[in-house]
Amino acid sequence: MRELNGGRWGLVRARETARAVETDRPAVKALIQSMFGDDTEIRKRAADVARRIIEQDASPLKRYADELAGLLAEASVEESRTRWHLGLVVAKVAHTREQRLRAARLMELLMEDDSNVARCSAIEGMGLLAIEEPSLRVIAEELIERALREGTLAMKCRARLAGLSVSKQKGRHYWRPYYSGCELISRRKRSLRPSVPEQL
Repeated sequence: MRELNGGRWGLVRARETARAVETDRPAVKALIQSMFGDDTEIRKRAADVARRIIEQDASPLKRYADELAGLLAEASVEESRTRWHLGLVVAKVAHTREQRLRAARLMELLMEDDSNVARCSAIEGMGLLAIEEPSLRVIAEELIERALREGTLAMKCRARLAGLSVSKQKGRHYWRPYYSGCELISRRKRSLRPSVPEQL
């Protein structure tokens, strides 16, 4: 897929590519095929584009739900960015109970990943799955609570947002006692000065 080749890659380009291919079925098929290629950079870019597609509408990729879940299951741990994107894609395109349960198992495995971005994907993905599949809500709550207790700032941010979304489906808001990781990240960023390096 030539849109993935060469040049610098970033969010703007990923979104532009997503808008260009999302309504073109042959182009979507080519995008999926690119994720199964040998080039790790192309796989990462293709997964990024798939993520930008599902942010607007997951339907163009739903027919590939099983293939994408299989790809995530087999993706190398070294490809953390690819796994990050795929985690969200797999959770969003799952549209049968069997697919959601399979995706949930993958999210649990992703939660044990060494990569922080992959773990963030697992939290957000499990929240999405629990909204659509009530039987997953207890598992999602446990994963979210763990992230809120033990996770990084980014994980806590994702966990709080996921928790709020899941709790709305149950008609209650029991995540509020937890400190907002999102607020902490925002406050920390505002406190930093460009001329002064962040102290570790």
